[in-house]
Amino acid sequence: QTFSLTLVLVRSKLLGQAKSTVNWDYDEQLNIFIEKKKEEEQERIASEKAKQKREAEKAKAQESKGAKVEEITEEEAKRIAEKSKAATEAPGDVKMEEPKKEEAGSEDDKAPPPLGNGGKTDKYVWTQTLTEVVINIPVPADTRAKMMSVSFGQKKIKAQIKGQPPIIDGEFPERIKPDTALWTLEDSNGQRILCITVEKFEGMHWWDCAVAGDPKIDTKKIRPEDSKLSDLDGETRSTVEKMMFDQQQKSKGLPTSDELQKREMLKKFMEAHPEMDFSKAKIS
Repeated sequence: QTFSLTLVLVRSKLLGQAKSTVNWDYDEQLNIFIEKKKEEEQERIASEKAKQKREAEKAKAQESKGAKVEEITEEEAKRIAEKSKAATEAPGDVKMEEPKKEEAGSEDDKAPPPLGNGGKTDKYVWTQTLTEVVINIPVPADTRAKMMSVSFGQKKIKAQIKGQPPIIDGEFPERIKPDTALWTLEDSNGQRILCITVEKFEGMHWWDCAVAGDPKIDTKKIRPEDSKLSDLDGETRSTVEKMMFDQQQKSKGLPTSDELQKREMLKKFMEAHPEMDFSKAKIS
């Protein structure tokens, strides 16, 4: 019995040592396998990055070697010019599209600017600013306010002496603000005048007529008085001055402020990129 018990103990001890040896070998092999996979993954990532870098350098070299500019937009030129820090000598001359000159010699070109930025019909005289329009209508000297009927809509106007045909019955060329429209009877140089004042719904531009269908004026010839510019706020004054400058440039066949700005941006871009071919560059 003692001998049998000893065999059992020895056998159990040997089995335990064998099991321990197997577990240790398994863990060691697993760790080796994981480390190997990590090394392979790192090598793959490094190889991929190196490949991408080579391709990027190759593409950049090809682009620099054969780069040509046929046409750039204003936004592209502005964006590239802002990123460029260094400026070098400008390349050769670049062909620019010159604005088309208006045909000269017509009677309209010789006509003076419209008086009061408005015009005259057989029924009324009208003037305007960027924000409002004034219509002056001669009426009989004995006309009183209670004798008049004047109505406004967003585009509608009707003015008449009660019991008589309308003096004006039509539409404005653009919308107005009817709530701010007003009319008065005034005396000027011995003449009774019905004075109608309306505010433009969309300001900052000129009307070519006071009532749709009546004779039009050439808004390109409008020349606002400089003394009036001081009454405007900074943003409005800047807009008016830009309009005046552009009108003068167009009348002389010269580039407008926007066209000059585009040329300046293209010039800066050319100076920053002397390696490029600008022989076909043009302002769109």
